[in-house]
Amino acid sequence: MTAVRNALLLLLCGWLTACGDSSLQGTYADVTGVTSYEFHRDGRVDISVLGAMVSGRYEIDKDRVLITAPQGTVVFIRKDGGLEGPMGLQLRPHPPT
Repeated sequence: MTAVRNALLLLLCGWLTACGDSSLQGTYADVTGVTSYEFHRDGRVDISVLGAMVSGRYEIDKDRVLITAPQGTVVFIRKDGGLEGPMGLQLRPHPPT
């Protein structure tokens, strides 16, 4: 019975991992390092562009990441481990994983 229980627990853990994480965490930056977004688990995001900092909030809707800051809302798409945004902006985890 213990083997069956352990197998079910392992299967459940694998299923939960496959469901994906509904939050972002860590820093994502463009290849030049001019733009970076630091995501916090509580829905906050710190944005740095050319050294200017602004804070906002983010929400995840399937593969879309909606970032709302005082300047407005920007939509990024989760793709290939990174984020793709407006005007071709591509953000990758930083430091690279």
